Amino acid sequence: MKVNWQGVFPALTTQFHTDQSLDLAGANRHLEKLLQSGVHGIIMLGTVGENCSLEYLEKLEVLRAAVKQVAGRVPVLTGVAECSTSLACRFAVDAQKAGADGLMVLPAMVYKSDPRETIHHFRAVAKATDLPILCYNNPVSYGVDITPAMFAELADEPRFVAIKESSENVRRITDLKN
Repeated sequence: MKVNWQGVFPALTTQFHTDQSLDLAGANRHLEKLLQSGVHGIIMLGTVGENCSLEYLEKLEVLRAAVKQVAGRVPVLTGVAECSTSLACRFAVDAQKAGADGLMVLPAMVYKSDPRETIHHFRAVAKATDLPILCYNNPVSYGVDITPAMFAELADEPRFVAIKESSENVRRITDLKN
């Protein structure tokens, strides 16, 4: 599915049973309510979706269940929030195989990369997959800021198609547009 990057794309939380096992039926009920409400796409495994807390295979299980439930009605994006660039690339490939329509890529978690390393991380993930990428900048939470100058440097990569800007700097949006 080609992603239309306009509209509302909520990030869903991962549902669990009381024993901490995945509640995929609960997740599907939540997903169905959002679809019935008219969302234009969904983001699974965002950082409020427990991306960094789930085991690798659990993440793919959540993603596959969402892709199956959505059944092509709207685009399904998935967060890519891994502790290393190589693992982010691996997950991007596996997410594409699982049926994701796009990726929401974050800088590598835990390690606070410098601009050169951050740019390398995003470019490496883009090379690993054919999926379109929403670059997620949230320096307040993750300690890595993707500045407008860095986005300008990344602008030649056609897979980077959207930015989720959460820097708390309201002037940043104007800077990005410029």
